Amino acid sequence: MYLKLFKIFVFFLLVVLIFPAGNASAFKSLTRDQLIYDAIEFCPEELKAYLRSNLATVSTGMHYKERHHRGINTLIDPYDTELIYQHLIQDLKEGRYDEFNTAHAFGVLACFLAETISPDNYKTPDHFIPETVHYDGYQQVDTENVKPHITSLIENYRIPCQNRMKKEVTDQLYNVALNEIVDYWVSAWEAGGNRAGMFARVGEEITHKNLVLNFKVVG
Repeated sequence: MYLKLFKIFVFFLLVVLIFPAGNASAFKSLTRDQLIYDAIEFCPEELKAYLRSNLATVSTGMHYKERHHRGINTLIDPYDTELIYQHLIQDLKEGRYDEFNTAHAFGVLACFLAETISPDNYKTPDHFIPETVHYDGYQQVDTENVKPHITSLIENYRIPCQNRMKKEVTDQLYNVALNEIVDYWVSAWEAGGNRAGMFARVGEEITHKNLVLNFKVVG
């Protein structure tokens, strides 16, 4: 009997290890992936081409928190965004475009920005991808202004929107994160000595109406 119980215990342990809280993180992963896809679409042409050619590596970086998760209360320090941003610029200046760490840093930078605006720890398992997102135009991010800029994101979005799960709020946070990612990516690319290429039109839209993901009426 004890042997049978032990076998059952081992079976359930393997299930937990192989399928760890699938529903609890699936939508979050989908949302992160979609943020990357949308951000690339809003990038200028030359940067867009680079990111598309390194999409798998960039996406891996976007899942940095999930891959380095050490417990339910693990938090990313928003102000570490500055270090990632500076290192990315330095790598670009040194011409390390073909190195894994450079493309990966674009994704990690996006991860930290998304976490700064709307940390996973404050969210329910149901993450939301808006039906439509808009490009609000390029706002350059100077290296000396990163800290105050991160502070403004925390004060304007992270704190007041904490635990607010209505769709209009989650849609706004997604749009803000998307445009911030594009701004930081383009700023790093240009600070690294590269031409960005033709910019997207201000007000340009991407629609997700045909995505079969996680749409659900909330609040």
